[in-house]
Amino acid sequence: MKLDILIKNGLIADTERRDYVNRNIGIVGNRIVDMNNVDATQVETVIDAAGCIVLPGLIDFHAHVFHGGTAISVNPDIVCLPNGVTSTVDAGSSGWVNYPLFRNTVINPSMVKIKSYLNVVNVGLSTLGGGPTGYLENTNPENYNVEKIAQTLRDNQDNILGLKLRYSQDIARGKGYVRDPLLATVALARELNTTLCVHVTDSLLAAEELIQHFQEGDIYAHCFHGTGHTILNEQNEVYDAVKQAQQRGVIFDCSNGVAHFDFTVAKQAMEQGFYPDIISTDLTLRNSLRTDKVYSLQHVMSKYLNMGMSFFDIIRAVTTTPARLMKLEGQIGTLAPGAFADISIIKIRKEKIVFEDTLGAKMHGDRYLDNCATLSNGQIVYRRICF
Repeated sequence: MKLDILIKNGLIADTERRDYVNRNIGIVGNRIVDMNNVDATQVETVIDAAGCIVLPGLIDFHAHVFHGGTAISVNPDIVCLPNGVTSTVDAGSSGWVNYPLFRNTVINPSMVKIKSYLNVVNVGLSTLGGGPTGYLENTNPENYNVEKIAQTLRDNQDNILGLKLRYSQDIARGKGYVRDPLLATVALARELNTTLCVHVTDSLLAAEELIQHFQEGDIYAHCFHGTGHTILNEQNEVYDAVKQAQQRGVIFDCSNGVAHFDFTVAKQAMEQGFYPDIISTDLTLRNSLRTDKVYSLQHVMSKYLNMGMSFFDIIRAVTTTPARLMKLEGQIGTLAPGAFADISIIKIRKEKIVFEDTLGAKMHGDRYLDNCATLSNGQIVYRRICF
């Protein structure tokens, strides 16, 4: 069998063995193949990745990519592929009203693989970020169209992962609210046998109470925010309830954003051995490639590397774990034969870099991840000379 692409001389980051392996990667069509079953001398294109680390295509588990449907969303192919991201999850940009538009105009034609959470608000985030006056989504449970939400979930089981709620105080207790939006959304998710993704920055309930409503597979988004109720108690210790929740399978996603990361919270938590299960960006037009708070997924990954998180744990948080939650285990987030040929080739640059949190506090680092090439579905979609 003739190879379409051979990636040779690169180091593979093996997250299971927590080691590097010098192994070639062969691609035929849009899949990675077993090199024992091919003739490596018959190759159309060779990429020499000497001095580089070869990773599965990265997965940004929290972004806003309903481009053209919301004022805040980015074009996934433009902002993801040059930064090594080949799959993403949209964190509730659409509700049941506009989900069909999102699916037909963005999800289906995109080169980036996209799954999504369905916002419980009928029109999702379509009214968010429209101007200086703003118009936040209406999370009043009396306005949830349960029948339409259920139908949309049934009709799109292959794509929708669960329900999304933003639970910040400014929108969680609006005028005329009789029921708490979180409790109503939790009840609806359990009724529909699906999971939750909850934006917890400046949440209405304290973290130790809030977390009691999360089950295995639910997403606690923006876990290192520093606004209002955080995951730390008055002694700056991670709540026992939060640690216990992680142990029982609740997923803690850093989902950085411009308003959801605090160095004090993150450092205190990580010093106590509490790390995020997922590293993601919360990309929007406001922060994509624009600020040192976010910039790109590899920029956020670099921050955690400089904060002392293991490189292999960082890679798991942007490959293996999100792939499992997307129900694409073995298909993405891996370089195993049979998987989609989604690949990021990077270098760890030893140069000075500065990171900034929500409040403007800065951390100086000396390493960052630099994307050299991206392959998506077996196609070279980004490459520059850095080998």
